[in-house]
Amino acid sequence: MALDRQIIEERISLPVTPMMTAGLHRFTPRNGEVKGTVLMLHGLMQGSDVFFDQVRGGGLAYYLAEKGYDVFVCQLRGRDASNEQLKLEPFGLKQVLLEDLPLLWSSVEKRCRHQDIYLVGYQFGSLLWSAMIARQPDILEKVRGIMHFCPQRALVPSGKRKNFWYEFLEHRMMPRLGKLMGFVPSQRFKIGKQNESLPLYSDALEWRTDEWVDQWDGFDYLAAMEGLNLPPSLYFVTLKQAWRGLEHDCRAYMFELGNHNGRMIKLGAKVGNKANYARNELCTHLKAEEDYFPLILEWMKEILPQKEGVSAAF
Repeated sequence: MALDRQIIEERISLPVTPMMTAGLHRFTPRNGEVKGTVLMLHGLMQGSDVFFDQVRGGGLAYYLAEKGYDVFVCQLRGRDASNEQLKLEPFGLKQVLLEDLPLLWSSVEKRCRHQDIYLVGYQFGSLLWSAMIARQPDILEKVRGIMHFCPQRALVPSGKRKNFWYEFLEHRMMPRLGKLMGFVPSQRFKIGKQNESLPLYSDALEWRTDEWVDQWDGFDYLAAMEGLNLPPSLYFVTLKQAWRGLEHDCRAYMFELGNHNGRMIKLGAKVGNKANYARNELCTHLKAEEDYFPLILEWMKEILPQKEGVSAAF
């Protein structure tokens, strides 16, 4: 199916240590004009396949490449690592923010066919893009727009089931199992597709507190965001499993990022979509391509003239 779409696929390995590599999975149009560059970043306990289904040749990465965009799906270190490697070479947010993301960014800059960049973040990946922007605001000169899929930082209380899931399972049980096993066994408990490095998982939990501050250097992201003029941004949130309170968490995160042209779009059958999308299938569901992916294309064209000097209230 990928060949039918006239897309060239390329896998690029980027060593970050002797044992581990970050990577890029590139989808680029075989022919025609390139309209822009898209960087996609997965979340915690996820891999790059959250953006595409290679078996069926579908997903947002394939879709945007077919429509003329040079798409780079970024993959952090540790996605292809064994459990033993995760134990022997643990890594946290410091390594991801100061090593992996700059390496991925520079590698895309060397290869991309268009200088206008759109960022796409999935859950924790959205926070990582925002953190990178806060630490390196000069990259905003090239970023036309940002898309967030179910982003969550500080969690908004919305019921006992949500409290149990996040407070007991993710905040208590998984860190304890991680200390016992040397890595976070998210696959075994079906809370993620990838087992995760314990330091990265622990650092991510620290970001869920009221203060968004890194422990190793005291960098304050909320304070840094106050002085930035972020580009137009789309926030997608699924209404499936309403007990998770994703809509409230997404809205809270959107307002945390300050005054910018932000638009939240709810997805689900009860608001007229063709499917009730689960959190991890927003970019790979078979119906999404004819359902809401066209809205993304319209938005990307709409914001094109608004690179600088535009700031709108929510």
